[in-house]
Amino acid sequence: MKNIKQKTPSTQNKPIGSEEKIPWMFGLEVKDLTNPITLRRIRLLQFGVLISILAFAGYYVWENYVRAPSGLELVSEMVEASGGIAAWNAIKSGQFTRTQNLYDEAGKKLSEQVETFFFRKTDEGLKLKIQATDSEGKEVLISEDNEGFWATKAELPSDPMRTSGDLGMMCDSKYCQPSCAAKMAFYRMSMPFALTDYGVKPEVNNPFVLRELDWNPLENIDLEGDPLLLDVSYIPTVGKDKWRFMVNPETKLIHKMEYYNKSDFGTYRPEEIYWSDHKTVDGITFSHRWTRFWGNGQVMSEYIYSNVSLKNHIDAASFERPEGLDWALTK
Repeated sequence: MKNIKQKTPSTQNKPIGSEEKIPWMFGLEVKDLTNPITLRRIRLLQFGVLISILAFAGYYVWENYVRAPSGLELVSEMVEASGGIAAWNAIKSGQFTRTQNLYDEAGKKLSEQVETFFFRKTDEGLKLKIQATDSEGKEVLISEDNEGFWATKAELPSDPMRTSGDLGMMCDSKYCQPSCAAKMAFYRMSMPFALTDYGVKPEVNNPFVLRELDWNPLENIDLEGDPLLLDVSYIPTVGKDKWRFMVNPETKLIHKMEYYNKSDFGTYRPEEIYWSDHKTVDGITFSHRWTRFWGNGQVMSEYIYSNVSLKNHIDAASFERPEGLDWALTK
């Protein structure tokens, strides 16, 4: 009979000093010495759950307490704090009075100009009529109808370009129209709702650093934490101007506005205006006092809003030029 060699276990053929590798799953098993039940360890699972919880908690804290809002998020919060876009869109017509005071560097009042704005939103755009008093004490009306711009002074026809310019409501652009400053005034008053328009590019730019002055125009404003800065520009087909708004991080109301208007010559002409005296009228909250300062801290100019009605019905016929006047005299 042939000798049959007995196969030896594989461990006997392994080099001396080598160790058999134990599958990692065995390291996850434990034997109950009392009952022959195999239990799976869940340490890795517990560790994974712990990491997930910590990651979620960190993300929640970052997202809700640490991270500055994006531009669109901040605009949304500003709009809600000012009454909500639905309330603003529900406004169809109304009026407000704007008083402009000018002062010299010593604080002496130089002039006062009172203007009443009548507005109406239409599918074709914003309709405006301005009622004011010129330096001679004559009542002035400026508006636009289907025939173009018109103006009256002391109830007589007047050249709209010259009349608007005499009130300081024309810019130096060659494209300026008699309604130029009036529409800009309404646009500024429409903030922050106007920031939801097509083509607006909002961006949060922090931290905020107040320029170094011996005085602080914001000293009477109770700010919880550092103010938020919102930089606004437009897509090229919409506009070329730039804005910067200083926003209270708690109330989300605007307290400072910087406007950088690009002239026909390509230069920027900055304005720095502080907004205060926020009031709510007909469900809309906005600043009723806009102030500019001289370098020594004295007030340079201020706009004060009063007699505001955002639900007053203004008939479309009120923007038509008065009948019975010889308008050919103004051409």
